[in-house]
Amino acid sequence: MYWENIRSFFVDEAVIVLRTSREASSQFTVDEFIQDFLDFYNSPRLGETGFKEDVLQLESEVFYDMAFGAAVYAATILDSDRPPQKGVDFWLLTLKQGIWKLVSVTSEIIPPDSKLPDVFNRH
Repeated sequence: MYWENIRSFFVDEAVIVLRTSREASSQFTVDEFIQDFLDFYNSPRLGETGFKEDVLQLESEVFYDMAFGAAVYAATILDSDRPPQKGVDFWLLTLKQGIWKLVSVTSEIIPPDSKLPDVFNRH
């Protein structure tokens, strides 16, 4: 039931393109995205302690029945010696029958020594 609730946040035809490694991105349907997360969460590489993702900055904009959201995050596998991986997520949403639904989600890793997208420098 929990994953059906997550699924309900998306329009049926949502497009999700996420970084799946430091070198590659993959496109997913909503159901493929949920399955990919479950596969990652249940993988042996997470060890006993799992992973953590911290949101470092959020920005958003609403224009009538559409919205844009952006986040800078740091993700880490807790028992790993690797430093947290920083990335950026962008979301597009639409208002359907009074409920905000995700239309698309994209993510990108922040390369070392690069600046953030301008949306994070508005203030």
